[in-house]
Amino acid sequence: MDDRLNTRARGRDYDVFDSQDGGGLNLDLRRVWHIIVKRRLTIGAIIALTLILGLAYTLLATPIYRATAVIQVDREEARVVNVEGVLPADSAGAPQEFYQTQVGLLTSRALAQRVVTELGLARDDRFIASNRLSDRAAGAANGRPARAGADSAVQRNREAVDQLLKNLQVRPPVNSRLISISYESPDPRLAQRVVNAVAENFIASNLERRFEASSYARRFLEERIQQLRVRLEEAESELVAYASQERIISIPGAANDGRGRSLVSSSLEALNASLATARAERVTAEQRWRAASAASGLALSEILASPTIQNLRSRRADLSAQYQEQLTRFQPEYPSVQQLAAQIAELDRQIEAEARDVRNALRARYQAALNEERTLQSEITSLENAALDLDRRSIRYNILQRELDTNRTLYDGLLQRYREIGIAGGVGTNNVSVVDRADAPQVPVHPVPAIILVLALVLGTVLATVAVFVLEYLDESLKTPEEVETKLGLPLLGSVPLLPSGVEPAVAIRDPRSAFSEAYNSVRSALQFARRTGLPRTMLITSSQPAEGKTTSSISLARTFARTGRAVLLIDGDIRDPSLHKAFSAPNRMGLASILEGRDTLERSVQKTDQENLTLLPSGPRPVSPADVLAGPELSRLLTDAASQYDLVIVDGPPVMGLADSPLISRAVEVVVFVAGAGGIRRAGAQTAIARLNAAGADIIGGILEKFDAKRSSYGGYGYDYAYSYDYGNEPEPAKSRKSKSVA
Repeated sequence: MDDRLNTRARGRDYDVFDSQDGGGLNLDLRRVWHIIVKRRLTIGAIIALTLILGLAYTLLATPIYRATAVIQVDREEARVVNVEGVLPADSAGAPQEFYQTQVGLLTSRALAQRVVTELGLARDDRFIASNRLSDRAAGAANGRPARAGADSAVQRNREAVDQLLKNLQVRPPVNSRLISISYESPDPRLAQRVVNAVAENFIASNLERRFEASSYARRFLEERIQQLRVRLEEAESELVAYASQERIISIPGAANDGRGRSLVSSSLEALNASLATARAERVTAEQRWRAASAASGLALSEILASPTIQNLRSRRADLSAQYQEQLTRFQPEYPSVQQLAAQIAELDRQIEAEARDVRNALRARYQAALNEERTLQSEITSLENAALDLDRRSIRYNILQRELDTNRTLYDGLLQRYREIGIAGGVGTNNVSVVDRADAPQVPVHPVPAIILVLALVLGTVLATVAVFVLEYLDESLKTPEEVETKLGLPLLGSVPLLPSGVEPAVAIRDPRSAFSEAYNSVRSALQFARRTGLPRTMLITSSQPAEGKTTSSISLARTFARTGRAVLLIDGDIRDPSLHKAFSAPNRMGLASILEGRDTLERSVQKTDQENLTLLPSGPRPVSPADVLAGPELSRLLTDAASQYDLVIVDGPPVMGLADSPLISRAVEVVVFVAGAGGIRRAGAQTAIARLNAAGADIIGGILEKFDAKRSSYGGYGYDYAYSYDYGNEPEPAKSRKSKSVA
């Protein structure tokens, strides 16, 4: 059973976030809900505080009004000089760039200056003060002090422009041609005046720019046309004079550019084509000649294709057949045989001569092609020199020709544009118009009580959530029975409910039907089955700190086991601060300390109690050095002797932290039961105490959670008020009586 408890202790984790096998985190919503229920007062206080602050801000903040006007801006290309590649043109495929430019113009300091001047805002102290109020960056409702030198006219004007731009909002259009202009101010009338003035001055400035552009364009075109006319005449005269001097003659229309082409260029082009053909023929002839030079005998396609060689080879084949036939009948010296041999040799000579002639023909052909290529290359070189000389002489001519063409093009274009532009060109059509003029706003846009309160509620909820989970994270006290397993790593033997105020443990344990008594019955059962060998004979009950319930557990377990008929010896092992003799109203003149010092015996020191089968061994007088007394071998001999006389020996030990007594006693007993008080002990202290006991070699059989309030601990979501109820089967009591005896 101990292995099974240890396995369960290692495998269970009842934190808010449960680790899953796949490595993720699964939020335990039930635990979160019960944490919220537990901390509901904290959560409510934080949310209420944020709502109060939000309401106070809503009531104290200066109301801000927003006036809005809508204008329509149509795209229109108004280009004075339309020369491609010289002046930038609007891109019909990028309207967003155009509207961003309009937004920039609406928020420019130049337009703001026009509005300030028209409305006289620089002289209006209320405007500057009210705009400071509406400047959210300032933060305070009473504004900020004016900068040094603000009394001067220039500084006041700059201040007014800055304040106007801070509160002016221009929203660019989205899939439309409408631009929204808004202005925020504590004065609704002022907001209306500023917005309408911005729209009107934007239209006026747009018209002024168009008029100025058209007037400037006419003057500019007149001057440029006169200049280009003079330059055009000079360029034509200079070009004709230079062509005559250098004798540059070109055939009109012979080239794609219309300027003509020289005879040298035409001849060079024809010779280049001939050279390409000759080079191809030379390469072919060279390849054939190289193949003929590398081939031996008749292994050449040109030789094999020769009709003469084919005829000679045919005749030689016939003579070879006759020669072989003669050899079958005559000796090689026979005249007819020798005659055939001579004929065959003559044919071989003729074939070789013919093959040599074919090779010589291939060589001659290659040489002729090479000579032709060299001749053409030489002629081309000569023409190239002539062409280069002509090009050098034509540089100045081409420059003059290009200048003439440029001047003619510019002159024609400007003359055509001059005819199109009138004295008021472009002014008659305006691409900006007002769609909706601004009205005086009636409802402030800031603060909006509903939005402020909703934001305050959201902020309060977030802060409350963070605060609650921080408090839960910082709370290291043991609250639930499962934390004995998950946080301390001990098998859970049981949990003891917190007694109502005024109910003593000694009274509650005497009632076998009470929840307190049933809890220790459950612990007794767990101890009986915690070891395969059965109930241990000697055990130490201790805790990390005083007042955690270890003495109550010692007395209650002793009485519980005594009720089953077992002979139980209860030893007060806390010889520094004994308390068992007070609980049983027994004297403490002799006891554990006097036995360990050799002044008394076990038989003389034990005392009967009011519980049948339960015997008490007090601590006795306090020795000079309790640790030295407990460290001797007498303690082990005493417990061995007691275990031989009693069915169960329970030692009520001192706290572990700060003392060496409990680790010393733990080495002399079979098992140790660790008691932890719910809500009153920090996990770190309990873990340190358990580590000290383990270092001393103690066998910790399990843990008991004392003072467990199931109702307050129900936030864990596991229903402790039902799962740890020990009232099953009891008769119901009247409501008033049941309320006074229930576990708090």
